[in-house]
Amino acid sequence: MVLTRIFAALSACLLLILSPLQAQSLRYPMAIGLAEVADWSVQQPFLDVMKTARPWIGHRPGQWGGMDEDDLAGLGILDDNGWPRSIPRDLGSIGTVILTELPPEAVSLSGRYRLTFSGTGIVEVAGRAQKVRYGKGEVTFNFTPGPGSVDIRIQRSDPARKGDYVRDIKVVKLANVAAFDGGAIFNPDWLARVRGFSALRFMDWMGTNNSHQSVWADRPKVAEYSWARFGVPLEIMLALAAELNADAWVNIPHLADDDYVARFAAMTRAALPGDRKVYVEFSNEVWNGRFGQARWASEAAQARWGDKDAGGQYYAMRAAEVAGIWAREFQGDASRLVNVISTQTDWLGREGDILTAPLWVGEGNPPPAEAFHAYAVTGYFGGLLGAKDRAAMVRGWIADSRQRAEQAAEAQGLSGADRDGFIAQTQYDAATVQAALELRDGQVSGDDAGSLAQLLGTYLPYHADVARDYGLDLIMYEGGSHVVGLGDMVDDPDLTGFFTHLNYTPEMAALYTDLIAGWYDLGGQLFNVYADLGRPGKWGSWGALRYLSDSNPRWEAIVKFR
Repeated sequence: MVLTRIFAALSACLLLILSPLQAQSLRYPMAIGLAEVADWSVQQPFLDVMKTARPWIGHRPGQWGGMDEDDLAGLGILDDNGWPRSIPRDLGSIGTVILTELPPEAVSLSGRYRLTFSGTGIVEVAGRAQKVRYGKGEVTFNFTPGPGSVDIRIQRSDPARKGDYVRDIKVVKLANVAAFDGGAIFNPDWLARVRGFSALRFMDWMGTNNSHQSVWADRPKVAEYSWARFGVPLEIMLALAAELNADAWVNIPHLADDDYVARFAAMTRAALPGDRKVYVEFSNEVWNGRFGQARWASEAAQARWGDKDAGGQYYAMRAAEVAGIWAREFQGDASRLVNVISTQTDWLGREGDILTAPLWVGEGNPPPAEAFHAYAVTGYFGGLLGAKDRAAMVRGWIADSRQRAEQAAEAQGLSGADRDGFIAQTQYDAATVQAALELRDGQVSGDDAGSLAQLLGTYLPYHADVARDYGLDLIMYEGGSHVVGLGDMVDDPDLTGFFTHLNYTPEMAALYTDLIAGWYDLGGQLFNVYADLGRPGKWGSWGALRYLSDSNPRWEAIVKFR
């Protein structure tokens, strides 16, 4: 069966010819993955910026740092919500940072902020905070995005030792204080950008990769000082789904016990609006060796079956068990539940062990595929453009492109600042044309590996057939551009500069248009953009938006479909 599917996929046309009318006139169910919550994230989704704060840093006198949050927890000084009840004698302060290294273009975050706290003590604000004013239980300051961060330090806490330690620190932009005091949670500027997507994937918000969560009592709590530590609480994710009238896509931690799963499902059923669905995926990419969940599955397979290479079957086994718990919790409401199984998209045939799990079935259990409603794959292209063996080709494009820009400037008689500005603006134009041709079907190198043509002509048709064979909906868990330096190429500034430019060009937008239209032409049920916002750099250009007020061709191509 696998060979038949591979032959059929390879026989498909290399590149679907897509009607521009499709992208302009049709609307599809579009999902989006929400980027990691962190002090450095350009997403800034919460009115209370403290919820994105970095885990505590214990500062020894005269130096930055000296103790981390694990050290502080080991001393037993953190309360149930993570607030330090005291400052150890060998520390000068305990602090955190927010609004870190945000691009100057993120102007919507500029303004005056108010920090408030409960308890008795001194809280100092420095770093990018300007015009700082101190009052009783309150600090106000101005902020503009740029290098560095806003540095918050608890300098004194509970001096009388009566248990009235500094806690409940909140940092809210003054313009948003009224909304926050009225119970609002989310930044309206961010809501405006993500509103309209039919589903929200919370994988990064939940800290899914390498998660240590196992029991319900240790789940992220609403009252915790920062949601960047262990993940965003379920209550907040469900509140967002309700706010945006969107389906929720959740990723269950791989170590979660049955009680955790059941309680998670029960809370979701009770709080998710009655007309919305929940997509339930067990962990994330359990075959990906970079993540702890892959090592866990391999070790568990070795312990159970004596086969460390059966990690995919163990993943499927536990995913089916989790799906069964959700099905029981959603009895009488089954139409709102979508249990999801996923596979490694570019390893054709890998899905066989996952969907059939012969070692698990051999113990008298049904095939895992029977527990699921949807089969999820990725929709990435361009992942090999940043490989070492293509670096010389790409560097050649960049050099030639810059030379053309310089020649054009000379032909126009430009000099000084005008010349420099023209070259800076046009230096990648010719290289972008070459890259777009290569990304589309490999026509520059003659090798279509990693191209959009290979994705739409081979991989996705194959998986569409798999989904049909097993009676599952074909959906996407992540997709889009995977153009980034790989290995040592990550540290090549020339490649990084070009790739971060390329990812937001009209040429990239055209590739996205054909990708999304091609996905739905193949019968895909849900395209899933990865991700909403992210600052581009050497580690990738994953964000469809680079900052909240951004506008770029790639984003415009995406939102035309939703």
